[in-house]
Amino acid sequence: MTRSKLSRSIKAVLIGGIAFSGHHAVANTSEQAADKQIERIVTTGSRISRADVEGPSPIVVLSAQDIDAKGFSNVYEALQSLSSATGSTQGQGITNSFTPNAETVNLRGMGANRTLVLLNGRRVANYPRAFNGQNNVFNLSTISAAAISRIEVLTGGSSAVYGSDAIAGVINIITKTDVDDITVRLRHATTDQGGGDSNKFSIAGGFGKGGLNVSYAVEYSKQDMLLGSERDWLNDFNDGPATSEEPEYQTVNSRSIMAGTIDGGFKYIHPQEFGNNVCDQWDEYDFSERPSRGFYCGRDTTGDRSYINDREQLSLYTNLTYQINNEHEIFAEALYWDSEAANRGGFGVNWGTNALPDGVALGGQWVWDATNKRYLYLGRTFTEQEVGDVKSHFEDEMLYTAAGFRGTVFSDWGYEVSIAHSASDSFEYENLVASDKAMAYFLGSPLEGTTSEFNPNYDRFWKPLDKAGRDAIIEVNDSSADASVTTVNASLTGDLFELDAGPIAFAMAVEWSTEDYEINVDPRTLDRTKGWGNGLTGTEGKGDRDRYGMAVEFRVPVSEQLQASIAGRYDYYDDETAVDGAFTYQLGLEYRPLEALLVRANYGTTFRAPDIHQVFAGPSGFYSSITDYWLESKCAQIVGQQPTGLSAAEQEAVAYQCDMSSAGKLRESQSYRGERTGNKNLKEETGYSATIGFVWSITDTMDLTTDLYRIRIEDQVESWDTDHFFTTEAKCRNGQEQNQALCDDVLSRIDRFAVGTPDVALTVDTARSTYINQSLNEQTGVDVNYKAAFDLGAYGEFNLDLKYTHVLEVVDQKFPGDKVDKEYRDSWLNNDFRSRWDNRFGWNNDDWSVQLQQTRYGSSWNDEDPDATRNPSDERRAFAKRMKPWLIYNLGVTYSINDNHFVKLGVNNLRDSKARNDESYIGGRPWFNRYRYPVTTAVMGRTFSLEWTGRF
Repeated sequence: MTRSKLSRSIKAVLIGGIAFSGHHAVANTSEQAADKQIERIVTTGSRISRADVEGPSPIVVLSAQDIDAKGFSNVYEALQSLSSATGSTQGQGITNSFTPNAETVNLRGMGANRTLVLLNGRRVANYPRAFNGQNNVFNLSTISAAAISRIEVLTGGSSAVYGSDAIAGVINIITKTDVDDITVRLRHATTDQGGGDSNKFSIAGGFGKGGLNVSYAVEYSKQDMLLGSERDWLNDFNDGPATSEEPEYQTVNSRSIMAGTIDGGFKYIHPQEFGNNVCDQWDEYDFSERPSRGFYCGRDTTGDRSYINDREQLSLYTNLTYQINNEHEIFAEALYWDSEAANRGGFGVNWGTNALPDGVALGGQWVWDATNKRYLYLGRTFTEQEVGDVKSHFEDEMLYTAAGFRGTVFSDWGYEVSIAHSASDSFEYENLVASDKAMAYFLGSPLEGTTSEFNPNYDRFWKPLDKAGRDAIIEVNDSSADASVTTVNASLTGDLFELDAGPIAFAMAVEWSTEDYEINVDPRTLDRTKGWGNGLTGTEGKGDRDRYGMAVEFRVPVSEQLQASIAGRYDYYDDETAVDGAFTYQLGLEYRPLEALLVRANYGTTFRAPDIHQVFAGPSGFYSSITDYWLESKCAQIVGQQPTGLSAAEQEAVAYQCDMSSAGKLRESQSYRGERTGNKNLKEETGYSATIGFVWSITDTMDLTTDLYRIRIEDQVESWDTDHFFTTEAKCRNGQEQNQALCDDVLSRIDRFAVGTPDVALTVDTARSTYINQSLNEQTGVDVNYKAAFDLGAYGEFNLDLKYTHVLEVVDQKFPGDKVDKEYRDSWLNNDFRSRWDNRFGWNNDDWSVQLQQTRYGSSWNDEDPDATRNPSDERRAFAKRMKPWLIYNLGVTYSINDNHFVKLGVNNLRDSKARNDESYIGGRPWFNRYRYPVTTAVMGRTFSLEWTGRF
């Protein structure tokens, strides 16, 4: 496939630079100063340098050693373990998502797009594809662990320092500099149950000569795909915890080759009608039955989906500084990341008459079989032998470069002027069935004067696809996306003048940034006159915008014990939206009544412009399951023999959809096709972030940190909430909603199949939505961190680091005028965790080190809604309950062969613990909530790793 010429040339430069530096890796370090001085550093959350890390804003610091000690091999795993990462997210374990090759983290449950990710304090380009088809996020897979010095995480808003996006948190990934040795690392990992093996090689080093200092890192990794069939609890449809309660279609083989008609409901046409033992033509398929519908050729596809991608990654990083003189230096850095990955969404490639071009199918899935005078549905899965490759492939690249000057002016004022540019590209491709071509191949042309009547070619449909058939209907679906951001920044820091308690520190920064993105899907994907056989849809978009910012910050020593921090920033957006500019401010207090005690408080207003895709998204499609509240309300009335207000024809159509044995229950699950576009009239999100807490050094080896926080977001931008959307529709249709303008808008956006449409009359066909400013999201919680080290004398040292986050309250309001839900924290609709633990226990003695990492996900609702207004079935509601917390343990044992060589044995998920589920879960494989729990950890199970590290 074609790759970026720019990235190829940059990669060549990086490789050349690393190769050059390798000849100078042994540097003379004797010139280093022997005197230890107090180092002033810039920490995330402020531009003012300081001698101490702790300030008015709580910051979590993960060093490279911390990441290794926790048993993690990449940035995503380390950040996902944070106790503050209470929100749901997606990753490679969700193969049918819009971004199955990207990894993100969701701090505070505010959304992965509301955390600003920086690389050495500078913005980097987001992943070019829209997360969940809606948001712009940063792909944490792009940063290699070999290049990292530490990660600083600010778990609160900081718009007054960093501008837009920093509304729920800031993740600042800081890379290694001033490296004067070479570190080589080899790692192999394998799972207890097989599959998902991985290998990693990295080398990091540096050298210095004269005023030049160069650091570099190279990391290569290879990960094998893991299929459900490689887990004994994921390879059979009977593995689910709720088999006796699951819908019938989930407890039989998948419909691999099937013909159906309407005969008192949807019924399958017996394969025998088309020949003797037709299913035996395929080794992979069996003659199967769904009791309520009939016979077909099927397969248990439970184990055919991948949960870990096949992935090969290369990361190259280099950093150089050149000291011009004692006051000024030049710096430059570059990072290149390349990934080639593949996943598997199922057994083969699908086609069905439910995905025919617009205007052909009746009721979305039926055609008329003119030969046999019957409605006809055809559905088929083409095997790998028929199609060839059935995987989806992903080729991603990211390039980041930065350069500038820094130093001192006016004797003791620090300055920095820099320009940074980053770009990311993504290319995806897969074999799919072209729907219009399959229609012509299996159905022929519509009979003259009709659009939906055919004389089907059953002989072709019920035989394996040969090469001619493959050439006739299989095409490559490919799509591309790219995004970039360029930032020019200038800053000045120093002391203004002295007060009795010390100098007033000052910082000022000006910034210009421009960003753009473009997503292009295959022309067939959004062309409903052609389409793909599996009904695939997608999202496109293209846009750009400029941003200007200016920020000032002061730190004022009020007294020897009290310091105040004041920051203010103005951001202006130059684009096509209703967002112009916004001023944000931040106030912080640090009170030290004792040398060992810091009492702190911080309050800052926040501002966030809508994601660029939310503004510029083109016509986009998606499919989603729904609760059809209006249809269920009518079924409840029909079963209860109450007036419905429907005509006789309408009531007959509704009754056909009802489960007559249970009031308010439908006989089939409901889904619809959604359409969504960007909205240039969106306003900015606003709010505030506040913390109050303390840092107490109980002893020289024991610390306790506690911070109470609150984050509030108003006018939060989201796609119109589906549950609210269809609840409002039901209220409007039933005369329960007083806002007529709202009713007119909602009802105009929903299309239902007409009365008389076979099988699906009055169910939802299409719903059109956009992005809107929803009203309110507020969270209050507490973070606690306890660290201690205990000297055991001849038995070594024991240390522990305990981090705990507890969400105390979540306030939610979907729209102005709606009821404010102050109990949303405990609501079944809330998919986020109320609490998380991130704990590490360690023991060190001479050449041995043992580390135990514990990650605890708090209790959560099971899959059954306890609310009778949303779940009218008493029988089903009886299953509703909160499930127990889920605990994961990682064990690492390191032996120091000598001062420069180390061997580590790791066991991740030591107890082979599986994600929580119970008999309520009828959502299909992998039998747990994939958006709540990390799929990779849950499916991989117990994992063993062996690692060697050498320093030269």
